[in-house]
Amino acid sequence: MHLKTVIFDLDDTLYTDWDTCHRAGLQKVGAYGVARLGLTEEAAVTAFLDGRAHAIRRLGPVGSAHNRALFAKFGLERIGINPVPHAENLHNAYWRGVFANMQIEPSIPRLLAALREAGVRTAVCTNMMADIQMRKLIELGLDDAFDCFVSSEEAGVDKPDPAIFRYTLERTGCTASEAAMVGDTYAHDIVGAQAVGIRTVWINRKGAPVPDGGNAPDYMVGSMEGAAEVLAGLLRD
Repeated sequence: MHLKTVIFDLDDTLYTDWDTCHRAGLQKVGAYGVARLGLTEEAAVTAFLDGRAHAIRRLGPVGSAHNRALFAKFGLERIGINPVPHAENLHNAYWRGVFANMQIEPSIPRLLAALREAGVRTAVCTNMMADIQMRKLIELGLDDAFDCFVSSEEAGVDKPDPAIFRYTLERTGCTASEAAMVGDTYAHDIVGAQAVGIRTVWINRKGAPVPDGGNAPDYMVGSMEGAAEVLAGLLRD
């Protein structure tokens, strides 16, 4: 079937690398804890991460469970600090650290231009809150680069739930057989897309094996450049 839409994950797909960005965000959280809360850096970060674990347990796999203000709220409450004056500040501090360290995949602008020239629609399908993920696209200079943006906050479920992929297909106006999904996380991007019949391109930078019992992706590459070659081949089919 002719390729009509390419769906991209965002984090660690359109930019790298998430681990570095996350560490930078936690450093900002620690610095805020020292300056404003009388905590050590370690205590502030531990509270923040404890709050994250509580949010996941309480809310489950939905967009709001990624809200760093909730991480801060739950974490501060657990150590007896009123979160109201601080939760949003910690949220903002964390994301400043992340935004400052994002590095766009160099081949992305050229790939998106080629897809647009070929008449192929492009979409972002990402977990997390809509405002933060749209801000990432702005920071990366990709604010006007995609035809469609879908977050798990608006879809009501995180990847790999098939519902978010069906919603993305609905938004892009194509069938599963007319789409391809490009992402770096097997458990989220590949499993979820496979569940609805979307072709999958796994950017497997670390060369990890397909998990036991899992289905191999349609294509496995080591970089975004490799994904671009796969998509070029699909356009020729």
